[in-house]
Amino acid sequence: MSTIFRLLLVLVMGTSSLLYSCKKVEHGTDVPIVSINENTVSTIQVGKKLKVGFIANQVTDFTFSIVPVAAGEALMTENITVDPNTFIVSKEFDIPNQVSWIGDALLKISYTSEGQVIEKTKPITFTESNPQMFVVGGSIASGWEPTLSIPMTLYDKDSKSKFEVYEYVTVDGSGFKFLSTNVDWTDAFGKGTSDGTLLQSADAGNITVASDDFYRIRMDAEAKTYELLKSTWGVIGSATPNGWDSDTDMKFVGSKGIYTWKLTVNLTVGELKFRMNDDWIINIGGELSSLQQDGANIAIATAGKYDIELSRTASGYSAKISKN
Repeated sequence: MSTIFRLLLVLVMGTSSLLYSCKKVEHGTDVPIVSINENTVSTIQVGKKLKVGFIANQVTDFTFSIVPVAAGEALMTENITVDPNTFIVSKEFDIPNQVSWIGDALLKISYTSEGQVIEKTKPITFTESNPQMFVVGGSIASGWEPTLSIPMTLYDKDSKSKFEVYEYVTVDGSGFKFLSTNVDWTDAFGKGTSDGTLLQSADAGNITVASDDFYRIRMDAEAKTYELLKSTWGVIGSATPNGWDSDTDMKFVGSKGIYTWKLTVNLTVGELKFRMNDDWIINIGGELSSLQQDGANIAIATAGKYDIELSRTASGYSAKISKN
């Protein structure tokens, strides 16, 4: 019994000691302090929103600024008021998409503590913004909700204003427009005064098509022009009926958001590839599960009747080639 008693006594004393030490830690400093939360990003593209976290103690207000590492005036300055009952402050700042912001800078805070002005900084790098463009509308898979708009890609490596996307577009649905953001309708592009021209205005019309089909949609945000091209797929090669001379066309059997082409054809021993619009500009081959531009020829080892299916998803093109 005495052993058990001693063990209980040690346990009680240890617990009391722990509670006492915890109580001591609870006492914070009364010295005014502000710091930038370490989770604040160190690199961000211009044109984005910068979220900065601050930890404040016994401070009612402080000055936040962004200053270039190289000599020059502050890029921005803002006075921030702190609620007396708040310990952590979080603020979002709109970083303009301007060349003058690109480069190394400092996030800087300035506040008064015990009669002295204290300054603290955190390095940050502003990088060039990746240009972006989206397409939205009732005639394509996205519908008219900007947050569901479909991203476009740059098709000219020397341009930052020329975008394209491949979509099935219908006559019904009232057409589509281009968006420079997938958040809202800010700076949307619509049809201009004539086919092929764009107007960046809330009054701009919708872009429409004359027939349901799969289209290559291109737009130039700088020139304010757009282009629609019906896009067809076919197979070509020594295994196909027309050899390497011309394509055997496939039939589009998809719909909005479902992009599939099919073909039933007699093939011989040989090779084939997929081409768009009877042209080598876009030709794909290689592994059927992940076809690549200018990929290798696809071998056909046995002659016979085949079902061929080509599919496009967000990750690219894939195909199935099945012998009947």
